[in-house]
Amino acid sequence: MIKLTYFDFNFWRIDILRLSLSYGQIPYELNQIKREDWLKEKNKFPFGQLPVMDFNGMLFGHTHSLAIFCATKSNLYDANDENALIINQVLDWANDITIKIAPSIREKNPEKAKKKREFFIRNDLSSWFVFLQDLLQRTSTNKKFFTDKFSLADITAWRLIYWFKSGKLDQINSNFLDDFAVLKSYFENLSNYKPLNELKEYSEIIS
Repeated sequence: MIKLTYFDFNFWRIDILRLSLSYGQIPYELNQIKREDWLKEKNKFPFGQLPVMDFNGMLFGHTHSLAIFCATKSNLYDANDENALIINQVLDWANDITIKIAPSIREKNPEKAKKKREFFIRNDLSSWFVFLQDLLQRTSTNKKFFTDKFSLADITAWRLIYWFKSGKLDQINSNFLDDFAVLKSYFENLSNYKPLNELKEYSEIIS
């Protein structure tokens, strides 16, 4: 059985793996590590990072690689070269925007964190969601799915959009998606897509 390891909270890096496997009805186990235990556990894992997957007794790391593996198992990846590139771009977009906002999350000093978040909102928030919306408009004819069929790209985009509009990120307006009409409609359609929203993991993410 596939075993996934991550911290003891929901985050897109682990959630896209779980959603993909669950969508494909592929059983898995989830091992969660408390933040305070991470330093003593870190050296046990490839690249000193999470998430990690145990498959056939071997440990594998890196979100992008694990996501493609899980999606392939669940028929959420694509044999078509162009579609595979589209999916990969959404994954890389998710990683890039996470890197952009990370300094304001990791900063321990409240005043410095506030300034770093303001910098992100001013310089990166809109531009990076414009990038995502432009990609959707270039690649999708139905504007419902990035490759015109439900894929890992849509799971990833949905999870990142949900994170940014959840109200859990200080100073980021939960209605910011109102400025992106195509992306807002896309997100709402995905949120009402039963093969996604009926998954147990989906309910756990939004609870």
